[in-house]
Amino acid sequence: MRYHHWRNSRRLTSLVVGVLFLMTTFPAFAEFKPRDRKPASGNSRAGGSRGCSNNALTQLAPQTFIGKTASTRPIFVWYMLISQNVQFRLFEFDSAKSVKQIGKVQEIPTIVGINQLKLPLNYSELIVGKTYLWQIAINCNNNTIINHAEFTVINSQSLPQKKFTSIPESVNYYAVNELWYEALAAALKVSDHGKLGPLGAQLVKELAESEMPMNSDSEINRKNIQQRIEYLEKIASEKTEN
Repeated sequence: MRYHHWRNSRRLTSLVVGVLFLMTTFPAFAEFKPRDRKPASGNSRAGGSRGCSNNALTQLAPQTFIGKTASTRPIFVWYMLISQNVQFRLFEFDSAKSVKQIGKVQEIPTIVGINQLKLPLNYSELIVGKTYLWQIAINCNNNTIINHAEFTVINSQSLPQKKFTSIPESVNYYAVNELWYEALAAALKVSDHGKLGPLGAQLVKELAESEMPMNSDSEINRKNIQQRIEYLEKIASEKTEN
């Protein structure tokens, strides 16, 4: 009887250890559900014109609210339906609704699919506490499509410090702390070139959910936001296997 009791106890201990190992090796993926959805100023509404498809480029970043990063040189990500150069611009808010351009326009070559740009070295590092707006634009049939997104740089020391043992763990940490730019950049480290990959696709689905219209949005804005949400969901649902 003692032998059977010892063997059963040992099996139970092994099972518990195994479960704990799996939990620490493969952490549950935290959803990106920002609690602090401070509305964007209105400068970050996407715009287009006749002759161009508004889906030709899509910023993969919060637009209806101000995103967050703890990086002074963040990575910007967008999706291209066609392959052509985009014009990148960066602005700093000098008042609640007024922005000034930082640096010069950058002409960036793109590919069809997911594109990434780390803030170029010819731009100064961003300042903690400041709010910025990044813009990408393309010319199409003598017209222009423009996307912008606002974000603020927070102090990384205000967050719990953590060492990561895996990429899913880092994505989990960034998502929990509402650091969209770091979360997506980390997720794309395990995706094929130009693809979202499973982690990136999950994040973009959650971005779509977080972009739900505010009560104060006009009917036109609500319609535009809903179209953006639907297209974000479409991008996320594309084949993403590595």
